Amino acid sequence: MLIALAWGAAAAHAAQRITVEQLKQLLAQQQTAHASDEEAAAQLGSVELSERLATAALERLKAEFKPGEKTAKQLDVLADVSAFLEPPARELPRTDPPSGGTQQEMLRAATSFATVTLKHLPDFLATRTTWSLEDIPVLTADTSAQSGMHLVGRSSSEVAYRGGLEFASKNAAAAGSARTMRVPNLSSAGEFGPVLATVMTDSAQGKIAWSHWEQTAEGVAGVFRYEVPEQAAHYTIDFCCGWDSESGDEKSYHGRPAYHGTITVNPKTGEILRVTVETDLDVFDPVLHFGLVVEYGRVEINGSSLVCPVRSAVIFRAVMVERKRSWDVIHVNDATFSDYRRFGSTARIVSNAAAR
Repeated sequence: MLIALAWGAAAAHAAQRITVEQLKQLLAQQQTAHASDEEAAAQLGSVELSERLATAALERLKAEFKPGEKTAKQLDVLADVSAFLEPPARELPRTDPPSGGTQQEMLRAATSFATVTLKHLPDFLATRTTWSLEDIPVLTADTSAQSGMHLVGRSSSEVAYRGGLEFASKNAAAAGSARTMRVPNLSSAGEFGPVLATVMTDSAQGKIAWSHWEQTAEGVAGVFRYEVPEQAAHYTIDFCCGWDSESGDEKSYHGRPAYHGTITVNPKTGEILRVTVETDLDVFDPVLHFGLVVEYGRVEINGSSLVCPVRSAVIFRAVMVERKRSWDVIHVNDATFSDYRRFGSTARIVSNAAAR
């Protein structure tokens, strides 16, 4: 599920677009110039990638340039916003596609992982840390300009997984300015299984086809592209309110729109390593854009190695009309899942003799 409070319509962001290689060159220039963490982060906030910055490439950049905390978070956001793009062609394995039968077997294993394996995970707790960032226009009596992508808030909450169901704590420790929690209020749920189960079940009623191989931390993985028509969709979106230029009114939306995306599968185990969801929300003119990406990895829980979410991001793009101008708007919620631990209790019986 993805929930958003919005007021605009989708549009391309106006930031300067660069490739992953150009991003590397920019980081090198910042290092040579001894730019401060704040200066480097602000500069990265004014650019956007034209190709996907995969997790492996992101970690290589961090290891090479050792950015400060703010710059590292801007790199995370650049990776989030580029999540729906193709990775650089040079990073793709030059391996022939699997046979049709192998593709079907991979999909069967992925469906079993999403609908069976994840439902039988042991009960556990995890900490979800969310960074909220945005690039919106700053309008004053004298000036008007884009703000650049910047941090507006941070929150931490506990997520519990019990009996195959995900429960989020209602009490979250948050930090940020008063305007942080204004619009839009983005949130997502279902990363621990429901999103994958929904995508795999719905895509079986839509279209799903082989795309390409990708290099991941788990080795070479297969990527499938899928499309789900509205009549088969069970992915829910709620938001209020979007501006509809055709009717001239603000409209809310609650429903299950058509959507599409990618599924990255470990060909050896059927484990899903990454999923993206982009909605085809055409009830507004122009169309709003919402996207979700979730990455999965191995975590240790009570001595067991399990595949669970390690990172997710919700991305919202829109256009805001103000002072007879159209302003690009983008909001990102970047979340990490950590501190996995067993949910349960232990007891020890001590005899009276031992107690004395």
